[in-house]
Amino acid sequence: MSESALTVTATLAAQSAAALVMTILLFSFHRYYQKSYLIHWLWSWSLLAVSTGSIAVIYALRFTNPGGGLRFAFSFIATVSACAASAFLLFGSYELASRRRVKRKVAQASLATLTLVGIAITLLFGRTAPSSPLAHTLRFGFQSLVTASLLIYAAGWILRKPREKNVVSFGILRTVFTLVAIAQLHHLALSLLSAWNGLVFGYARYLGFVDFMLEAGIALGMVACLLEDEREAASLATVEIEHLAYHDALTGLPNRALFVDRLIVTIAQAVRYHNKFAVLFLDLDRFKEVNDSLGHSMGDMLLKGVADRIRRCIREGDTVARFGGDEFTLLVHRIDNVDDASRVAQKITDTLKIPFPITGRELFVTTSIGIAFYPGDGADADTLIRNADTAMYRAKEQGRDNYQLYAPTMNSKALERLALENMLRKALSHDELVLHYQPLLDTATERVIGVEALLRWQHPEQGLLSPAHFISTAEVSGLIVPIGQWVLLTACKQTVQWQKQAGFEIDISVNLSARQFQQPDLVAQVQLALDESGLPAHSLELEITESSAMQNADNAIQTLGELKSLGVRIAMDDFGTGYSSLSYLKRFPIDTLKLDQSFVREIATDAEDAAIAAAIITMAHTMKLTVIAEGVETEEQLELLRKQGCDLIQGYFFSPPIPATALAEFLVSHRPIERKTVGGATP
Repeated sequence: MSESALTVTATLAAQSAAALVMTILLFSFHRYYQKSYLIHWLWSWSLLAVSTGSIAVIYALRFTNPGGGLRFAFSFIATVSACAASAFLLFGSYELASRRRVKRKVAQASLATLTLVGIAITLLFGRTAPSSPLAHTLRFGFQSLVTASLLIYAAGWILRKPREKNVVSFGILRTVFTLVAIAQLHHLALSLLSAWNGLVFGYARYLGFVDFMLEAGIALGMVACLLEDEREAASLATVEIEHLAYHDALTGLPNRALFVDRLIVTIAQAVRYHNKFAVLFLDLDRFKEVNDSLGHSMGDMLLKGVADRIRRCIREGDTVARFGGDEFTLLVHRIDNVDDASRVAQKITDTLKIPFPITGRELFVTTSIGIAFYPGDGADADTLIRNADTAMYRAKEQGRDNYQLYAPTMNSKALERLALENMLRKALSHDELVLHYQPLLDTATERVIGVEALLRWQHPEQGLLSPAHFISTAEVSGLIVPIGQWVLLTACKQTVQWQKQAGFEIDISVNLSARQFQQPDLVAQVQLALDESGLPAHSLELEITESSAMQNADNAIQTLGELKSLGVRIAMDDFGTGYSSLSYLKRFPIDTLKLDQSFVREIATDAEDAAIAAAIITMAHTMKLTVIAEGVETEEQLELLRKQGCDLIQGYFFSPPIPATALAEFLVSHRPIERKTVGGATP
């Protein structure tokens, strides 16, 4: 072997060894950093080690194996490996630059194409005898063309990567890729000159050293890019963490912490420049019912839509934040008078009334808004937010779907409401809640047919309180749900005791609040009360109001159907005061209509009330429903209802709501009679 061949062979062997070392190094990096582009680069270096090692063997075989069969095999391996190595180098550069994985189909198609190119080059130029270097030279020349093309493309991907500033590591890798591509094109030029004119340049024997140095440059650039990529990833993660720390993940709005920070800064500026501004506190009305009836995913989509509409209602420079749950806060800068903030609040309430089209449904939502002004309603962030929140609760009390300006008297009411809520929690745990019962009588015989359970609070200081004193607080605080469950179970147990003591069957009627009716486990709670008390299902009647049933009529129909499947009966309370249509009334699986006392009160003196009562009774009987008249207080009312065919009555004319012990005595004088069919149905 000549000195020149020995030099080339040694250089190629060194390149192969260096590529193998780089493969091991990249494998270690990948195990630690878990970067997908490192896998591509790892394969590129391993294939480069195979290619350069095979070429070294080829040079050695030119002088030891003139037959050429083994030389052709290594030539095939060298060419195909070199093409595949360039492809993996390109894949890694793409993933580094775009932060996206190469599609598997694209990678497979590219590798298959380059493999076919390598096979074609080998078949065309790899079978000639070693004594004639023309084909051998052309093979390496075309291989260099493929490698140069892919390297230029890889350098282009690195160049496309957007950067805030010029990063040295990526510049090094891009430059080295370009230099290697130029070197490969130089190899191609030498091959063509050798093929056409037979020119041989003496310095060509030293080009292997240049290739070795360029490979070292690629290795250095890759390691530098890896470290820079990790730094960028850490920087992006830090930015993302900071964003998540101060923004709501669902809506992208500023969160409570960022809102408070901006409010503090605004207060400082207002002190310096004597500006005025407003804080608005928004709460969606009955949003929980959307979550309970349609699911949290639908609720999340609704919140996104609400956030987007509120954002469009404010000026640039103002701040809207998601304070938590279905609560939003607004910071309206530099207002001149109260009307400026009021116009914003009115614009928001009007905008949110427009239905939200979500996954084929139209959702309706309203909001209650409280407004506090700086400096009149507070000089610090906590006070302004608290007073705006207080005004928002005032808007809730005023019927929702409106806005209220803060007034100092609201604080005392808020404190009273909070104190009442705390006492009500204590009442529930200390057995201060009691049930009174009002009899339901057969209109014709004036005999008891059942009783209605009514909640009372035996307050340790204020005495017996009716629901009017505390039920709204129970609704707002959510205590109405456990209270309702207690009422249901207690009433069922008491009814079983009466049935055992008296020896005859008596029914119990229990009211369901709107919030309790929306609970997803309502049917399970009713079944549990029946099981624990032992009350027959047909002895229990559940009352819902017309307005609560119509809040989400389709869901109400489904829930009522499930309750009916347990065997209980359903009554619609306060009928005639809501907004249900007859078409929905027909679809509701109810057994009883309760005629509201507002129609009964003047029924004996007002012809219109009498006509309304008669129409409702006739309609109900046509639909095979039982009719109960509430609030009967005079004999004239009783006689008129009896003539109109009303089935059952209740009211102070016979008995007010009384404790369970007093009701036992009442039952003795109004002993129930055998059941009969009334109004086309069995009550």
